[in-house]
Amino acid sequence: MIQSDEFLLELGQLTEQSVMCLAPSFKALPPSDYLDGAYRLRRFSHFRIQQGVLTRLPTKAFVQSGDINTFQGSVERIYPEIEDDVTETAAFQNMLMGFKAKAGVSDDQSIEVHQMRIIANNDALTEAAPEGVHQDGFKSLAVVVIERSNIKGGEIQVHTAKDSAPFISHTFDNGEFVVLNDQRFWHSATGLEATQDEDAYMDAFVLTA
Repeated sequence: MIQSDEFLLELGQLTEQSVMCLAPSFKALPPSDYLDGAYRLRRFSHFRIQQGVLTRLPTKAFVQSGDINTFQGSVERIYPEIEDDVTETAAFQNMLMGFKAKAGVSDDQSIEVHQMRIIANNDALTEAAPEGVHQDGFKSLAVVVIERSNIKGGEIQVHTAKDSAPFISHTFDNGEFVVLNDQRFWHSATGLEATQDEDAYMDAFVLTA
């Protein structure tokens, strides 16, 4: 038997009440001037949880090295903050505290949160992960899919190596999530295609620490 105290991966599900609470806020996500800004609408904030209390940290730019993100690495990206009406809900706070507990995030570590809507069209595939198979450069990562609307594709995939086939490929929806060790695994997502002309999208939170 292989034994390890290191966190590896866990699948889970938010409550139906949490999904219903969080889903409407994605309608207010703004576009940006970055390479993916027309089809990946986003807000970004980071937090610390100390003694069970969630605290928003000062606004900062989001940047990844070009070695990690070959799509738009080494670019300082500044997104609007996630709205207080979202972060002050029990649903949002429970999501972050669950991530902290599952991934073993310490009180002195910050948790970065991307709130994202990926818009699909029926003319061509929309790349949900234009970086391809990648790591985000953190210790732990979670993808929480809140809602899918009028799309096909967009499966979240987890790989043991950059050049390996996925051992998880699943159409996450309605609060389903994966938490994984970002130093041990790689992840990707298949392209999205609209099944109707309007309201075709995938809404998700991505958490890193």
